[in-house]
Amino acid sequence: MPTAPRKKSSVNTMTSKLSIYFAFIAIIIGATLFVLSQAILYWLEDELNRRTLQQSAETAIVQFKHQASSPVIITNSTKAYNRIEDLPQKYHALTQYPLGFLDEIHDAGFEDLFFYHTEYTHDGKRYPLLLIMDAEHVELSSTEWRNINLVSIIVMLVLFVLFGYAITKLARRLITPVTQLSQQLKSTDPKTHFSVPDDAATEFTELASSLNYYRSENELLIRQEQAFAKYASHELRTPLTIIQGATKLLELDGDAKFHCRQRERIAKAATDMNQTIEALLSLVKHEQSEDANYRVFEQTEIEQIIEYLQPLADSKSITVKLVVNAEPKIQPSRPVMRMLLSNLLSNAINASDPSLITVEIDNSEIRVLDQGSKVSEQNKQEGHGLGLLIVDALCQRYNWRFSLVSRVPSGSIASLNFKNHL
Repeated sequence: MPTAPRKKSSVNTMTSKLSIYFAFIAIIIGATLFVLSQAILYWLEDELNRRTLQQSAETAIVQFKHQASSPVIITNSTKAYNRIEDLPQKYHALTQYPLGFLDEIHDAGFEDLFFYHTEYTHDGKRYPLLLIMDAEHVELSSTEWRNINLVSIIVMLVLFVLFGYAITKLARRLITPVTQLSQQLKSTDPKTHFSVPDDAATEFTELASSLNYYRSENELLIRQEQAFAKYASHELRTPLTIIQGATKLLELDGDAKFHCRQRERIAKAATDMNQTIEALLSLVKHEQSEDANYRVFEQTEIEQIIEYLQPLADSKSITVKLVVNAEPKIQPSRPVMRMLLSNLLSNAINASDPSLITVEIDNSEIRVLDQGSKVSEQNKQEGHGLGLLIVDALCQRYNWRFSLVSRVPSGSIASLNFKNHL
């Protein structure tokens, strides 16, 4: 037994996923910046002390040249020596560092300190110069570093919360059009109009317009398909009804002339059905040969089609006039052309009062001109008669162009243009 789909949790929504994604990135960036800032602060502190100690060497040299005794106290934390013997016993290990050494020394059996080993010249003699700076007095204490780290973490947390709130709001604003369109797509109301908020991005507005367009096109195609099925059913049911009726009449007693007329009715209905089926089957063929043979659309073929519809025209006192300026070369078969022209003529006859209908044919176009009602936009969308749906479909099959326009002062002009296909 199928189970109903479970409602997805909020973690699976796009807004939540974006928030989690940006939060993860923010944590990584924040941690990286925190580590980098700490490393830079440590480096800056040591570099500042090294430069201070290096600059103190000039002061010590001046004092030693003025006969100052070793050690020279430059600051409360800095002392200078020009004799190794004057170094305190615990600092004798510093003499192993090479000339020019300037850096902080850790874990050497005494407190952390900055040591600078250089030399100077006085009265032609070289003297060593050893500068020692107590790191404890010039560097930040553990408490101060702890306070700095705490302030940094608090600032980052505040920024994280603020940016997280901003990103969440932005994500919701960006996702709102998608959510709205998704809900509208799920709606079962066929009159649902796709829309997005006025402040939505242009891409979402264009998407909503495209959805509205394709929905209207889809609804139009559905209506046309329903009308097409209705028309095809009518076209096939009519000859079947004639055949059934004529068959029953043949069972009755009658003279040979009566039976012959019924057989003729059956044969004509079967021929009409066969031609209708052949024309309709041409619509569902998947391939069309580019090298298909062309044939001449002869005047006699046109006259036969007009003769077939003459009883319908006579019933409305309508005259059908044929004007053949040329016999064009065409690709559609006789059943297809019979269906095309029959639908154009029957549509013109049904839309006209007693008047004149003209059929004009030349090398590139077939036109049916009537004096009936004009064509409205609604009639165009609905096909202006079910038969014209078939006409339009057949024209698309053979790359012809079908048009139906109003005629001044009254009536309409239905045309089949095959100039581009020749």
